[in-house]
Order: sequence, then C-alpha cells, then structure tokens
Amino acid sequence: MNSLIKVMPKLKKFNEYIDSVKLNALPITLSGITDVAKVQLACSTSFYTERPICVITYNELQAKKLTKDFKYFTEDVYLFPKKEILTYDFYAESLDTFHERIDVLNKIHQNKAKVIVTTIEAIMQKLITKNALYKNIINIKIKDTLNIENIKESLVNLGYERCEIIEGKGQFSIRGGIIDISPISAKSGIRIELWGDEVDSIRTFDIKTQRSIEVLENFVIYPATEFLLDIPLEQVCQNIMEMNYTNKQLEIVNEDVERIKSGDYLNKVDKYFDDFYIEQNTLLDYLSKNYLVFLDEIGKIEKRANSLIKENDNIAVNLIEKERIIPQAILNQMEYSKLFKKLESKDLIYLFVSDRDGAFSDKALSEKTPSLSDTNKNLHANRNGYSFYCREVNFFRSSLDLYFQEIQKAKREKKTVLILGGSVENCKHISNLLFEKNITNDLITNLNNDFKPGEIIIRNWSIKQWA
Repeated sequence: MNSLIKVMPKLKKFNEYIDSVKLNALPITLSGITDVAKVQLACSTSFYTERPICVITYNELQAKKLTKDFKYFTEDVYLFPKKEILTYDFYAESLDTFHERIDVLNKIHQNKAKVIVTTIEAIMQKLITKNALYKNIINIKIKDTLNIENIKESLVNLGYERCEIIEGKGQFSIRGGIIDISPISAKSGIRIELWGDEVDSIRTFDIKTQRSIEVLENFVIYPATEFLLDIPLEQVCQNIMEMNYTNKQLEIVNEDVERIKSGDYLNKVDKYFDDFYIEQNTLLDYLSKNYLVFLDEIGKIEKRANSLIKENDNIAVNLIEKERIIPQAILNQMEYSKLFKKLESKDLIYLFVSDRDGAFSDKALSEKTPSLSDTNKNLHANRNGYSFYCREVNFFRSSLDLYFQEIQKAKREKKTVLILGGSVENCKHISNLLFEKNITNDLITNLNNDFKPGEIIIRNWSIKQWA
C-alpha cells in the first residue's frame, strides 16, 4: 500500500468522512484542499471503501493533471477524453483518442476501472448504449468449435480491421487455422490456433517478434470501437433521408449516404449520430451503482458546461448560414440541467479548494447550478461536509535558501517531508544539496514503508518501482 494512503486513518476527520461514505450519508463536501490533496483523498476513499471512483472536472488540461497525480498513487487510473466532434469530413485522423475511449468503456464493463478521470464535456457527449456495445462480445475457450467465416464476421462487427499481418490495435488476421487478434486494451496479441474447427490453443504473443508469451484457457474479445452498428446501414440511410434539407444540403447528404451504403461510415457517425443510434447513453449510464462520483469544483464545471452549449449554438448558426449539415453529435449534447439530474442519482462527493465556509459563501453559491443552489440541497451538502487544511508550498526556483529553511522548519516540528525529485539523477542531486546544508535525508525506491516523524525522504517518480 502507498504510504501516503496508509497514513490517512491517523487523521480523525478522515475516519469520520470515510464512515459517512460507508454509511451512504451522501452527498458529501470536501473543502480546503489543494489539487494534489484532492487526488490523495479521492484515492484513499477508493481504497478504504473498496469502491471505484469517477472524477469529473472542468476541462481537459485539469483532467490530464489529475490523471498524472493519480498515477503517483495507483497504476489503475484511466482518462476518458472528450470526443472531438468535427464540423467537416475527415479522412485521416489519429486513432489514439478513439482507442483511449473504448479502452475505458471496456475496462468499466470488466469492472477493472478503479479510477476514472474525465471532463464535463465528455460526460455531456452521447454514446451508443452499453447494451448495444456489448451484446456481441466473443468468449472463446479451449475445445470450442469455431466457424472461420462466422468469427471473421463477428470480429468485423466488433470494429476490428482485417489485415494480412496485425501491426496495431484493433486489427485481426486469419491464415489457415491461425487467428491473430490485437485487442485495444492488451499490450500483446492473441493467437488462436484451430485443429479443424476446434480451438486447440490460445496464447498471447509479442506482435513484433511473434514469440509466444502466455498460454490461456479462454479469452474474451471486446469491441475495438464505440461506433458499432446498432441497426443496419440501410435503416440508417433511410433515417437520414427522412429529414428535410435545402438543395445544397441535399447534395451533401446524397454523397454521405452513398459512402455509408458502401460501408465507409465511421467519419459520418457524428454528423448523423441520432440516425445511427436511436437509443443513447452517456458515460454516467456506463458506471455501476458502486461508483463514487467526485465533482471537482462544481462552479467551474457548470460554467464550462454552459459555455459549451453557447459554443455549439454559435457553431450551428454558422453552419446553417453556409447551408452545411450540423453534426447531430453537437446538437444532442445533454444540457447541464438535465445532466445534473442524472448526476443526483449517483453517490456524489464535491471537491473544493476553498474552505468549507468559503465553499458555500454567497459568491460561491451564485456560481452553482440551479439544482445545487436549492436551499435544502446546500444545507444537506454543507451538513455532510469536511474541511481539511492543505496548503501549497512556495515555489523555490529563485531561492534555494528558502527551500532549505522550509525543510529545516518541518524537521524541527517533527513533520515528515516527501520530496518527489523526478529522475534518479535529480534525486541524487537534491539529496547531496541537503547533506551540504547538514540536513539528513533518505533516498528511497520503495514508498510502501512507514514514514517516521521528522524524516526527509527523497524518491524519483517512477510508479513501476513501487506499484
């Protein structure tokens, strides 16, 4: 266990807070905490309640920062990024975001996503329903009977691309009785060997060297994309043509429909999202009831959500003026008032940098959502609130003397100081500087040991060494 999580039960207020969560006395407000403290508290909450968590923040930059901080505490953290909704057709685009998103959705379905970090924008975006996404997953076991043509069709339906030799994620190849698959979430390929039509062996292998790694008894194949077909393409095209268009728009639509009929539809999904998916979900619908949902600065979340709606309205007006097609994925983003009602059904914990009183000052309340500004809701959240004292340590780039003074003061007060020095070489350099000032310190590689009062600990930030 990470020592920064192990030490948390020594705080009386933390124990009271965890007891409230276990008793389901929610929503709860945590205030007076810095960004790093938010992560430490969230990760500790997950550990001591044995529940997965989803942190929703106000923009992509903050989400990436929180994800990086979470990786200090656990490897089991996943960033669910927003989907870039383009107002023009694309024919070549990086698949990284698509792979990240479907990987997180698959991990949620497998109950393997312990910590999820995402943004309000990603939450507002509609998704295929989880039932439609996972209704055709493939479970293959030793001694199963497989039909090559059927498995080929099933893999294509799950969004895998057939290639001669697999080289990247989301691909598969069939050579005689050998089926190679490159799943989105796996670091290695999966090789299924048939004896006739019976599964003779399943094993992982290195895609570059083709060397076998591990023998498996079974393997489940999950979707390679979130854009699986829920209804036949013919029905999609019929849905599209039922709308009213101007003559100029109709020319665009006819071209799009022809491409969709040919099977080249992926870059058309956002444009005709409602025609592809009659029923829709958001990421919140994918989360089980066991998830604790942390809202990072609700005022900023609301502002960002409302600004997104305004931005989308402006995009729509601009496209209408040009007689272009407005992507339905922009039009159908969930309004914040409706989204908050969906959030209220979750087990919520609010995170505030300001202290507990400040978090519910008149100024702060004016920045909250209509739902949150309800008097009873505020009193409820305030009554179930816990204020922690956290502070940002000064930035010492300009004066190392202040840095040394701060450490010496902490040592005199019997406080434990943990310095994350980055690279090993940088840690050694920091350690030597402290020794030159007669400040004893320990350079360690294992953060699972107990800390002692007054210790000065330096370590590099490499989670693989102590996960």
